[in-house]
Amino acid sequence: MRSVTEQAERATAEGEFHFSPRPNRAAEIAWRPWGERAFQEAQVTDKPVLLAISAVWCHWCHVMDETSYSDPEVIKLVNDRYVAVRVDNDQRPDVNRRYNMGGWPTTAFLTPDGEVIHGGTYVPPEAMRSYLDEISDVWRDQRGDVAKRVAEMREKEREARASQPGDLSAEIVDAVGSIIRGQYDPQFGGFGREPKFPQPKILRFLLDEHRRHGYPELATMLHKTLGAMAGGGMYDQVEGGFFRYSTTRQWEVPHFEKMLEDNAELLAVFAEAHRSFPGAGYDRVVRDVVRWMDATLWDTDGAYFAGSQDADEHYYSLEAAERAKHGAPYVDRTLYASWNELAASAYWAAFNALGDARLDERAQAVVRTVGTRLWDREAKSLYHYDRGEGRRLPDLLGDLAASLAAYLDAYETGLHPGALGGARRTALTMRERLEDAETGGFWDRPAGGEPGRLGTREKPIEENALAADGLLRLAALTGDDRWRETAVRALRAFVGEYRRWGQFAAAYAGAVARALAEPLLITVVGPGDDETANALWRAARAAVHPARAIERLEPARDADRIGALALPKDRVAAYVCVGTVCSAPLADEAALALAVAEAAAKVAGRA
Repeated sequence: MRSVTEQAERATAEGEFHFSPRPNRAAEIAWRPWGERAFQEAQVTDKPVLLAISAVWCHWCHVMDETSYSDPEVIKLVNDRYVAVRVDNDQRPDVNRRYNMGGWPTTAFLTPDGEVIHGGTYVPPEAMRSYLDEISDVWRDQRGDVAKRVAEMREKEREARASQPGDLSAEIVDAVGSIIRGQYDPQFGGFGREPKFPQPKILRFLLDEHRRHGYPELATMLHKTLGAMAGGGMYDQVEGGFFRYSTTRQWEVPHFEKMLEDNAELLAVFAEAHRSFPGAGYDRVVRDVVRWMDATLWDTDGAYFAGSQDADEHYYSLEAAERAKHGAPYVDRTLYASWNELAASAYWAAFNALGDARLDERAQAVVRTVGTRLWDREAKSLYHYDRGEGRRLPDLLGDLAASLAAYLDAYETGLHPGALGGARRTALTMRERLEDAETGGFWDRPAGGEPGRLGTREKPIEENALAADGLLRLAALTGDDRWRETAVRALRAFVGEYRRWGQFAAAYAGAVARALAEPLLITVVGPGDDETANALWRAARAAVHPARAIERLEPARDADRIGALALPKDRVAAYVCVGTVCSAPLADEAALALAVAEAAAKVAGRA
């Protein structure tokens, strides 16, 4: 298997860098792909590195191409005095995590060893010329001082990242909830002022907290925010789909990129909101987001969703007829594992909310495509992306965690019994390649020889939260408490630092809440064509408590699983289990609904 470095270098070398679709001279800069070769060149030639992190959908990245990177003096200065490295954020989230300077584009000046000298986001031409001159001179004349300052900064960063494990408690959930309430904007909805991002993980946390406790103020926050986003400029009222964020507090003026990741997560939120508030009209938004994703991002030949659609302020100001004449903005057809798995989960959430079998079929097709094109079954690795030249970049935590969640969502439809095996396979790879066996939690990428800051692995809190939540679900569905132990260890690793993440610890707090609750498992046994079994299954699927997991077992199909649970295979019944204590067999919907309500009331915290 090729190293991560070889994969990344070959991936970029075989294709062209993506520049602004409008006229520019950025390609005249001698860009290199991220990799050992570029940094070896910088060391041999004793030049600093100019790192540009961009994205195909990024408006200001395009502006930077058209202005600063098209300036003749900038082009000459970069080519003469720097080793220029260009990175696509979507393809290399691990690079972006370590070097992003506050947004896109990121403009970072590095030592030949990959440490940061200086950086920012968009830099206009005059300032760029000045920076290029000054930093080159500083590296030539004051490298000793630069090296000392860089070493001091790195030591402070290491100390800040040092893991401080602790015990899980309800205080963590309450503390994050208080932070989120403090950020809530009661006038316009959302969190903070401007720019305003949709924050789907916060919305899902609030929805789950409402399901746990029924606090009316949480419903108010949800309705205000969801309604404002769907009814304002954040949403494309013509073609459907959410833009990336709003530049104004009122959700009026968006940044016009449309991302698969954002729309998948928001689709799941609106679908779940419809299940909790069926009279609020969120089903309309669910259908409309699906309409846009199917029409714009779906790749019919490849059976997957494209990664993004470019920003085009003029295009999105037009009515439908004028848009048809203008031509749609560029769509990045790269297949990304994590985003497609999130989309599959979202389509299964929409399937649960609307009952449309086509949503299940599409989600299943996506998971099949990821499994075919991005899973290496021999190496037991999941790769991050494929832009048509083969799979690249194995075993990132974000991909594995999203894949685990998608397999579990597939299994809980009752239609895909084999998905539980896929969930186990994914969890095993995640544990073997990424777990920190010493202090708990998961690294963002495998160990390996990568230049610069990639030599130090990191533990992102949101991806660890998704991984831990999936492992808790897997433990409930398999009865294997070792998965639960791994999840709890991962969550405990962040107890000493979650507060510094503020509202971005929402997913972590949600996973902690699940870990503190006794698992609630609803199992329905009966043939697929049995009316009573199907009625019980509808009642099981209607349960929305955040701690619950569900499974449908058919005697002809799932005899081994039924035997492992010591359940009678010839009896149509439902069973509600809290921890290791299960109900008597339940034979009708009303009895099941009552048992689920009683079980939810009994679910208590445990460390």
